[in-house]
Amino acid sequence: METPVNEPGLPVEIGRIDRELNRLWEAGGDTKARASLLNLVIYTENPGSLAENTDLLSRIATQHAFRAILILADPKARTSEARAWINTHCHLAGKDGHQICSEQITFRLDGETATALPNIVFSHLDSDLPLCFWSQAEFHEPLDSQLWAWVDRLIFDSATWQHPAAQFALSRKILSLTKGKTILCDLNWTRLHHWRVALANIFDHAAALACLPEIAHIRIGRADTERVKALLLLGWLSAQLGWSLRSPDHHLVKKNGHRVAWEIFDAPGSGISLVELSGENFRFSIERPEKDGFFHIRMQSPGIPEHAITIGAGPDRVGTTLLAELSRGGRHPLYAPAIEAIRPLLESLQCP
Repeated sequence: METPVNEPGLPVEIGRIDRELNRLWEAGGDTKARASLLNLVIYTENPGSLAENTDLLSRIATQHAFRAILILADPKARTSEARAWINTHCHLAGKDGHQICSEQITFRLDGETATALPNIVFSHLDSDLPLCFWSQAEFHEPLDSQLWAWVDRLIFDSATWQHPAAQFALSRKILSLTKGKTILCDLNWTRLHHWRVALANIFDHAAALACLPEIAHIRIGRADTERVKALLLLGWLSAQLGWSLRSPDHHLVKKNGHRVAWEIFDAPGSGISLVELSGENFRFSIERPEKDGFFHIRMQSPGIPEHAITIGAGPDRVGTTLLAELSRGGRHPLYAPAIEAIRPLLESLQCP
């Protein structure tokens, strides 16, 4: 059986999904083995994303086995209809020709059928394996406590939110509904990992570490679409150093009462391109030019001869970022303090 063109798999009746999946495995004979380490649900309201998400799942399956449930919902559709497709993503596991395969079940839920989302998810989970739920749409109230109670890792991307403050508030509400069981995984935060490592590496040098309490200015250059990411980085710095935000005068306040001026400004490129920390007689900067896979670190201080260091910036593609989250077993203990540190700034932030 071949997959119809422009469809994310073989069309099936919803009531026959399990039966048709079994037929797929039987048709594969002994050369294909089904594997699954987790349930991955992707929820989207973007009608053009099915092919993109299916391709993404195919690439992830080469490194991480799963059962994927891909859901495209249009709650505002005038007519109510539910359709389903099944698919498998296989890759060679050795030289003997055997393949390891992950399953994908895709649903399109229009109109009132979109309210059946919890039933769709629950009835097609793979055993009691962990459930990772990636919401590519913004959260909406009322929140379904039954649905969120099942989610082990809630994945989202704050870079795509139109109203970040409201969405962060709803994510905290989901966390309260699950009594803290659910782990919040912001892909925007995950992309900042290499920036945070690079900044921390500067202060491995004893002379640079001595300058840390004397920081008086922070500048972050970013693309217009990266406002939330820049604020997350500012929040991380503030929380780690014990600084509090004084708004609206654009100053952070240290524990000793001294102030740190900060500036987030537009810069060319598609991401964060510059982070600069400076004081009376020192300046540390990290630059990442557009399409450059490296951080360029420059250090100027009395105890360090002026010099430049180049280190790898790490990949930040969606597939790589998502795979990092799926492979991660723990929580993100620094994320909530970073959000709390910048909450007053988020209240007035609107994103394109």
